[in-house]
Amino acid sequence: VAERFNTELANVLGNLVSRTIAMIEKYFGGSVVKSLPQNEEEPDGEFKATVSAVAAKVQAKADELRIADALTEIFTLFRRANKYIDETMPWALARDESKKQRLNDVLYNLAEAVQICASLLDSFMPETSGKIFTAYGGATRSLEDCATFGLRDSVTVTAVAPLFARIDFKTLAPEIEKIREQIQNIE
Repeated sequence: VAERFNTELANVLGNLVSRTIAMIEKYFGGSVVKSLPQNEEEPDGEFKATVSAVAAKVQAKADELRIADALTEIFTLFRRANKYIDETMPWALARDESKKQRLNDVLYNLAEAVQICASLLDSFMPETSGKIFTAYGGATRSLEDCATFGLRDSVTVTAVAPLFARIDFKTLAPEIEKIREQIQNIE
């Protein structure tokens, strides 16, 4: 459980949110603007299509009461956004002044994806989604709006505390042992 918490929540979700905020603050003073269609490069089109398609997948799983599968779809999208960072390498774009517009577009795309993901996650983890909305200056979107990429003209971010503190296995093990002993004493 602790390993999955660290992997899914702290690494995949928390890291994506904080990395994106940090880059927008560092490279653009906390605000990016909507990218223009003519500026689109690879893998932008595929990334935007993937983000826009997830709302329907989550809705279909939820309609079938397959909640774990709906959450899996959302976390697959968080992982895809992390991969987009690796593909576009914003840190490399930042070193070249002629790539400033491309850097803005990449970071806007990430901010938009994070907000769509947070909207899809809102029914399952409202407190976490609320923190993301606060950090990204947004609000939850309807499922229909989650299927539309680029609704906001600009995104202004605010730094927030890490969404999830990593669980330290060394401190967790003694607590688990205490619980096991308590259970054995009850039986």
